[in-house]
Amino acid sequence: MDKKTVNLAIELHGHLAPGIALGLRMSELALSRLNAKKGDKHLIGISETARCLADAMQAATGCTLGHGNACVEDYGKLAITIGDVRTKKGVRVALKDAQLLTLDSSYFLIQNVEIKKNQSFEKSDIVRCTKCNELIPQSLLITGKDYCKACGDRSYYEL
Repeated sequence: MDKKTVNLAIELHGHLAPGIALGLRMSELALSRLNAKKGDKHLIGISETARCLADAMQAATGCTLGHGNACVEDYGKLAITIGDVRTKKGVRVALKDAQLLTLDSSYFLIQNVEIKKNQSFEKSDIVRCTKCNELIPQSLLITGKDYCKACGDRSYYEL
């Protein structure tokens, strides 16, 4: 990934979050698999979370909300899809059970701190969709089913 694209993503998002790095890499993999280049006017980008990945995808692909060729389908998943609107073919890149769990302590800043806040947000357990087996916040499961939106016939893509 070129430094200019990384800096654009950081500027767009406001800081270098882990999701920015992840979204940049996912976008790079999708573009490569599609044999496409950043800025191709026939690309469309879809982020499955309204978080960091969406900003990184815009910076890495040139697909933007303002151009109408980027969108968010909020499935609560760490996944993006880059596609070609002419062929309707795309590449979806999702985070699998990651090597992130095996990183040793040298990859982290670890500090003892005193907490000055109380918990004030709703906790939602992370569960697996019983159909696709991908991780998702339980609050985003389709009511009455153990499916994510994509498996519950609300998907923007077909495999």
